[in-house]
Amino acid sequence: MVLNRNNGFFTAYYLNLKNSLKDFDLEVENIKHCKNDCERINFLDRLSGLQEQDHALNVKRVYEGKNAELAADLKEKGNMAFKAKKWLEAMILYSKGYIALPADKVVEKSIILANRSAALYHLDKYDETLIDIKRSLDYGYPKDMLYKLYERQAKCFLAKKDYPNSITYFKKFLTSMDDAVLDSSRRSKMNLDAMTMMKMLEKDPRTAKQAEFQKKNGLNAESVPSLAIPDEKELLSSAVKFDENSNEGRFAKAAADIKVGEEILVERPFVAALLEKFSKTHCEHCFIRLPKTNYLRIAHLVRHETTRTASNWFQHALMARFLSKCLQESGYIDSQYQSEDVLLITSLLLRTLQFLQYNTHEVAELHKSQKNGNESTVFIGGALYPTLALFNHSCDPGVVRYFRGTTIHINTVKPIEAGLPISENYGPIYTQEIREERQSKLKDLYRFDCSCDACLENWPTFDKLPVDVIRFRCDAPNKCNAIIEISPACNDFMIKCVVCGEMTNIFKGLKVMQDTETMTRTAKRYYETGEYSKALNRFIDLLKIMHEVLAPPFPDYCQCQQYLKDCLLHFGNFYNLN
Repeated sequence: MVLNRNNGFFTAYYLNLKNSLKDFDLEVENIKHCKNDCERINFLDRLSGLQEQDHALNVKRVYEGKNAELAADLKEKGNMAFKAKKWLEAMILYSKGYIALPADKVVEKSIILANRSAALYHLDKYDETLIDIKRSLDYGYPKDMLYKLYERQAKCFLAKKDYPNSITYFKKFLTSMDDAVLDSSRRSKMNLDAMTMMKMLEKDPRTAKQAEFQKKNGLNAESVPSLAIPDEKELLSSAVKFDENSNEGRFAKAAADIKVGEEILVERPFVAALLEKFSKTHCEHCFIRLPKTNYLRIAHLVRHETTRTASNWFQHALMARFLSKCLQESGYIDSQYQSEDVLLITSLLLRTLQFLQYNTHEVAELHKSQKNGNESTVFIGGALYPTLALFNHSCDPGVVRYFRGTTIHINTVKPIEAGLPISENYGPIYTQEIREERQSKLKDLYRFDCSCDACLENWPTFDKLPVDVIRFRCDAPNKCNAIIEISPACNDFMIKCVVCGEMTNIFKGLKVMQDTETMTRTAKRYYETGEYSKALNRFIDLLKIMHEVLAPPFPDYCQCQQYLKDCLLHFGNFYNLN
């Protein structure tokens, strides 16, 4: 069956199967009578006409392999893009060429890595440039061209304001010029430029200070920068606990009061998969052996098996059967396995497909265009986080998530009192979609009726939030949770709560709103200049102040939360499109 890059093949395979089997709907309806996943897989194998359609799956390994001619062609195209100053295009072409090179083409590897380092240098990716240069030298870059790499190294360190190492490589550059095949006038000019730069750097007082610091800390020019994200210790705040009831299932709740902006969860994924289209630009790594009982963390995640339709069961079982055939073709399941073993593995695949449907998260990366300043979050893969999977949904979530590599970080975006649920967001959010649309999506995708405050009270979307009403919290000593709504034109400072009958001084709230205007301007200025840590602290302070006297939803509170979320996103996976 031909693979459609946009839609895949499975839908077409399923529809063809449905149309070709006699009394398909009636037959498939019987899958609902199966008691477990093994019986469901067996049901497919016994279904009349199904095995005759297996030829359409055409399960086979596909590997393009190494190809020296293809690599040379890609390198040449990269050179053309480089000459046209299309640095990013050149870098991508060089990368593809390097991947295609056979292992024995060592010199060619050194040259294509050197070329890629030049493209990276023009993209201002200095650490990446230094890494490629080091690898090119290790592969034995031609001696008569070494001066190019040493000059580039010197310029990289100069751009990084590392003056002692810049001088070191300018010296290596001058030495390597003895082997360079250059005309005398160009050689003289390049030597003069390098010596002039060295003298300027040697006179700079920062050079001596940097050299002393590097000597004291054992740093040298041969050390290569690391682009790897350091391993982060997993964390679950002691203020988070988990509860369970028949209506909400298992869910997270606050065991103690949680402040806004607090990090409550850092979790590495149980498993993660990179999207195929990012496989040439992102790294898949760290496949370590798991403890024997580690599967228990995910095996009992919700699957909604009692509410699935026969058609849904059939499609999932069909996919499990296909994946089992892939494992057999790849050699993971070999001829030594008994049919009972294959059935068990296939049934486990079916179980996995069920809980993946409701418990996985998209892994995201923030992309920014320097040309217009636009930012967008891009889905680059998917992952399963067993702890986060226990957090329920709210259309007014209490947390935001961002990623460093595949590790997820969860921070609060509002204070959460002890005993209240800690909710994340599954997609639909009240500021962007009306209640009917949100609930329809949640029911269709996750099979539950949302009962968060935003749904119960039918909060308006952001563009419809009233600006002629201020929502104050009742500050009565009896801890009344009522909301007092007044007009901004109200001249009274004391307002009676219709719930508890106590008086609330709204002057304090009005004063807070006035004071936050200056704080908001400062916070936004930090954000716009890229000082995200400072901006984050200001927005946290703003939310603390507003939360004490005012109750959402209202525009200023929503905007402040959004800025806080955006600040945190800048601490995670990030890529400058230029």
